[in-house]
Amino acid sequence: MELGSFSVSLTVKDIKASRAFYEKLGFEVFDGNEDHNWLMMRCGGTKIGLFQDMFEQNVLTFNPQDVRAIQKKLKEEGVELVTEAEGDEGSASITLLDPDGNPILLDQHDPNHPQMKEPSGKVAWVDLTVPDATAVSDFYKEIVGWERSPVSQGDYDDYNMMRGDTPATGICHKRGGNKDIPSQWMVYFTVDNYEDTLEKVTELGGKILVPTRGETGGRFAVIEDPAGAVCTLYEN
Repeated sequence: MELGSFSVSLTVKDIKASRAFYEKLGFEVFDGNEDHNWLMMRCGGTKIGLFQDMFEQNVLTFNPQDVRAIQKKLKEEGVELVTEAEGDEGSASITLLDPDGNPILLDQHDPNHPQMKEPSGKVAWVDLTVPDATAVSDFYKEIVGWERSPVSQGDYDDYNMMRGDTPATGICHKRGGNKDIPSQWMVYFTVDNYEDTLEKVTELGGKILVPTRGETGGRFAVIEDPAGAVCTLYEN
């Protein structure tokens, strides 16, 4: 069950005072409207919401990509929901209470909503592409302790390397669409204005080693910077 990004939605008495306080802790506003009594703030990877006169209690908030699938599983497991998602697709939310009465909100936004997007320039993922992903994944299982979870590519498997139920990294075969990817640990940096950014790569002396793969909203390309270091740019 993938719950998505997490934040705490705080019920506040004076949103201006709360904003000023959290700005002193290093948070900055990235979404919301102070005049409408709500703001989303971020400090690094930590997110909080400030809501005046909207909630009776602080709320644990998750932003999954498929809230309806989570709703179905929770109901199958006998979890009582306070509110349920409506319709068959699009934005929706569900709410529930934990055994101590703490409210939990699972709120599925549009993928392009600012709260669902990572800050530009963040490391979004790291993986490794090698000729023999099976052998190398065995190596890292013993060295690091990751468990291997196969991802079918048709006639062979690549792997998500898991830390408990959470993917820690990927280890892939240098085959198919990955045949031209350098055999190294590859870091993925998020970028806004994806196409403009790729143009700047060559303008500033870099190279595009592997042209764009994927679809709009999740495209990526492997580049080499002017010093010869390689990374992947991932569309935010």
